[in-house]
Amino acid sequence: MRNTVAGLILSLAAASGLFATGDAGAAAGNATDGAADAATYLATPAASASPRTPRMIARIWHGRTVASKADAYEKYLNEAGAAKMVKVPGNLGVEVLRRNQGGTTDFIVISYWASVDAVKNFAGSDYARVKPLDRDREFLIEPEAEVVHYEVVKSGAK
Repeated sequence: MRNTVAGLILSLAAASGLFATGDAGAAAGNATDGAADAATYLATPAASASPRTPRMIARIWHGRTVASKADAYEKYLNEAGAAKMVKVPGNLGVEVLRRNQGGTTDFIVISYWASVDAVKNFAGSDYARVKPLDRDREFLIEPEAEVVHYEVVKSGAK
């Protein structure tokens, strides 16, 4: 499942021109065929496109539950996850997304951080690992082990 989400995100990035010619196909192909190394796609302090300007970091997590548990999980995720996360020093905000598909419901949490160090303060030195909530196993189908990180190059809504 993680590779599907990573592939979708990389495909969107490729379509918007975030990769140099040739890089997008290779990156999206690797992510969707399961061969991608997650570390390749993580934001790291040395990977900034602009060393002069620190960039906000987006941490993206995905989880899936059965539709019958979705409302309860949404409430739990907001109370035990998002509400606590925004109180962590260096957190700049959280978005919780939900998508119902037949018998399952997907959730994506995008949290925004001032720096990779702020992410590490929240998640630990192995910050690519999921920081599961206590009751996730009650709700989630095939919990994912990793999250992805991106530097935010533009943000804002109209």
